[in-house]
Amino acid sequence: MIVALDIETIPNADMVSRLPECECTDARIKDPAKIAAHIEEKKAKQVDRMALDPLYGRVCCVALVSPEKNDVRIITECNDEQEQGIIQSLMDTFSNPEIRLVTWNGNGFDLPFIYRRALALGVSPKHFGAPPLSTWTKKYNNDRHIDLMREWACGGTEFTKLDSVAAALLGAHKHDVDVTKFAEMMKTEEGRKEIADYCLQDTKLTYQIFERCLGTLFV
Repeated sequence: MIVALDIETIPNADMVSRLPECECTDARIKDPAKIAAHIEEKKAKQVDRMALDPLYGRVCCVALVSPEKNDVRIITECNDEQEQGIIQSLMDTFSNPEIRLVTWNGNGFDLPFIYRRALALGVSPKHFGAPPLSTWTKKYNNDRHIDLMREWACGGTEFTKLDSVAAALLGAHKHDVDVTKFAEMMKTEEGRKEIADYCLQDTKLTYQIFERCLGTLFV
């Protein structure tokens, strides 16, 4: 059973205080006010990158697309309990031995992020009968997981945007949403719907690219 997967992530506000301390690394800056401004700028960049780091970010939305149905799961409050629930539901899904996952950069981002968040939240894949991360991320084996970005690069490490390939092959695009605003958008029902729609569109594009490439780039 083919299931396309995509996740969206946001900064974990509870972890801001645990970010590594920033220092002024530019020896040319001597003025105390400028040093403070330099450190503040580095701190802001740290916070901006939190959503991409499973130590300091969290999964806020998951979309699964298969021939049978479209399934979007989104947290309604930004806390560990809500995220734990969404991770547990994923592990329950992953426990199906018939599933073959399809992602775009799933080896580089989605699956490692999911499993490391599971570790941080005390969610055991084994408890749900789900395989470990290594089952999905085998480098030269796509029996259980096809990372379409890697297949598009013919096994290389070239980073290609989903939107670029979708536009060229399908004449379709991702939704135009500023992902850096997700944390703020999570606070309203309208914002959460927009995030869910964005995630679902990415997953639909991933599934459609899979269908287009099947039998040509892989079997």
